[in-house]
Amino acid sequence: MSISGVGSRNTYIYNSQTGKLSSKDGQKDDFVDYFNGDINGDESDTLNGFDRARKADIENLIETWTQFDRNLLNDPAREEYEITTEIVDAVTSTVQVDGDKIFTCYSGGFFTHIDASLLFHREGPFLTHEHKDYDPSDNSVNIAVGDVFDLGNGCRLRVGEDQVYGEGYGNKNEENDERLMALAWGLGALIHFAEGQWSGVMLEMGDKMASESGRSDMLGGTTPMLLELLRQLGVDTDREFILNGTKCEVRNEKIREVGDKWGVARSVRNEAIRKYEEEMLRPLSERK
Repeated sequence: MSISGVGSRNTYIYNSQTGKLSSKDGQKDDFVDYFNGDINGDESDTLNGFDRARKADIENLIETWTQFDRNLLNDPAREEYEITTEIVDAVTSTVQVDGDKIFTCYSGGFFTHIDASLLFHREGPFLTHEHKDYDPSDNSVNIAVGDVFDLGNGCRLRVGEDQVYGEGYGNKNEENDERLMALAWGLGALIHFAEGQWSGVMLEMGDKMASESGRSDMLGGTTPMLLELLRQLGVDTDREFILNGTKCEVRNEKIREVGDKWGVARSVRNEAIRKYEEEMLRPLSERK
């Protein structure tokens, strides 16, 4: 058998009476022997962490559907079913029965490779230095270092190298000052988020700060102000949009990256998944 990894797709025959797997082509397969308990895993150099996860995925499928839908693997007119597994990426896999996708499985093991201090944000300068006006063809825009936004009330936002600066404080308008402060922090968080340095969770920090200031009714939190700013730039926030190269959406009134299942900053997530994949590729024979 080949070494399992991202992109591997395998089909087996499952006998519901014996609870055993067999290879579809009838050839010897170490994973089949491993699943059936004929070998313990460390006796083969071809089996690795992905195979251990696949075994657990199939067992979970069988156990779950035995409990909640006895019809799935208990057709009285048959004993054998096709079970197909596919490793989509290092943390996502699917299990199918007779060609129909039943399970999408997500592994939380990659969290062990995340430094807790970097879970939601990573320090660093802004990465986008090329401004791009709104493009209606893909609902996209770039907010870049050097951009200046006139708020129309004597205040401006200026994107610096690593933070957004509010300009125009002290006009004897406390409400404008607080809005400017909240929006400057929020826009900086939004840029870091779109560049994969901060988690979307950090965007709610501005909402929390507004609430703790006792002025949440007036401010409404930073997220509504950020959405209004994006709309003023032309962005349709009611559908998917692209900000600084990242596909975003508004879910439950929160700005999130499309497809993000983990809530972890993308740069941190990608590094953790890379380390996790390296760990999963280690043969089970090395895990004694």
